Amino acid sequence: MIPMSRNGEHIRKKAARKGKGIRVTLILILALAAVLLAVGYGVFHHLYGLMNTSGKLPETPTPDPAAVTPAPVDQIAPEATPEPTPEPLTDEEKAELERVELMASLQEDAEEIIYNDNVYNILLLGADGTSDQLERSDAMLLVSINKESKSIWITSFMRDTEVTIPGWGVGHLNWATSYRDVNLLIETIESEKNFAIHIDNWALVNFLDFAELADMLGPVTVTVKPEEVADMNQLIRQVCQMKDRKYGLVGVENTTPRCYFPEGGGTFEISDGIQILGYCRERKVGGDTGRSAKQREVLLKMFENAKKLSLKQQYELVEKAMSIISTDVTEGKCASLLLSAPAMMGYEIHTQQCPVPGAFWRGRDANGLSIYNADFQVNRNFLRATIYNEPMYPEQLTSYWEGYAVQVWEPSATPTPAPTEAPAANP
Repeated sequence: MIPMSRNGEHIRKKAARKGKGIRVTLILILALAAVLLAVGYGVFHHLYGLMNTSGKLPETPTPDPAAVTPAPVDQIAPEATPEPTPEPLTDEEKAELERVELMASLQEDAEEIIYNDNVYNILLLGADGTSDQLERSDAMLLVSINKESKSIWITSFMRDTEVTIPGWGVGHLNWATSYRDVNLLIETIESEKNFAIHIDNWALVNFLDFAELADMLGPVTVTVKPEEVADMNQLIRQVCQMKDRKYGLVGVENTTPRCYFPEGGGTFEISDGIQILGYCRERKVGGDTGRSAKQREVLLKMFENAKKLSLKQQYELVEKAMSIISTDVTEGKCASLLLSAPAMMGYEIHTQQCPVPGAFWRGRDANGLSIYNADFQVNRNFLRATIYNEPMYPEQLTSYWEGYAVQVWEPSATPTPAPTEAPAANP
């Protein structure tokens, strides 16, 4: 054995020390990563735990009559969106109603529920906050995330659409929540007799809590018509009175601030959450179509504002949002969505309503209430073309529901026609 020189022995010891240092560094890095993962999971678990994830709607405890001071009569808010008083149908309206019902009964059902692994659909619901249960929700928006086309579609479902409610019969879409719960509403939307679109999850927030989120995501710029002011201000007053009662402020000086729109309307930059909510809920002038358009408009502006918040502000926003949401989203799915959120920030966002204009007939039902009679076959194809980016022929997107041809969507691509066999040659 050849004795090692002092220089060689020095090199060997130095290499050993270096290897030991690398191992220590790796151990420290792995330990730090483990700590960060533990902290990250702890933070996420805390946030997820804030939500009501039982899959059931929250129940408001019945107040003790002896502990409640009744509000003065003039301070009791009217109903936010009262149903119109039914009027008797004329003979012409009855004949037209029969014609529409016949057309609806003759439409073909969808071959299958629309589904794609690359598309995630979550139904967002807004409860009016005036009762213990979700009744006739004013806001029904489907947020659809398409990973393949890198797009997000926000679809407003019109609450007065006449649909077939499984196990109950024909009625307005938002009646489904009155009959049972969110699950019946989802079954109704998914039904092959209606929109036949698969819904993965749902999330619900009441309007008082939405106003608090809007406080954090303002300002938004809105344009108010003069004829909309009175209704919006009434809705603002109503929610303020609800908040006063919730926090025991009725009859005291420091009640919830009222931020009203001035007479004459105009364009305003507003930051007060209740004022933003009042703008979103107006429907006496624009009807259900106008209200849903306002809701989509405000959601887009709030989304853009959220992207500009600092990390601290975004965390506070997420913490607040999760504390007021009721949902059936699992913890694993929630984690997956949060991990995908940075990529989704770059997705193109689109908005639309369903039934789509041109593929529904607006009239009154047998009780004299306003309804949307939908051409469901064309509306199903419309959802396929937009949310799922499926190729469609123009004729699949053309409705004759209003008595003349209306193409409701310009397809970005049309399917390749099936090849036809050449005629056999004569012998």
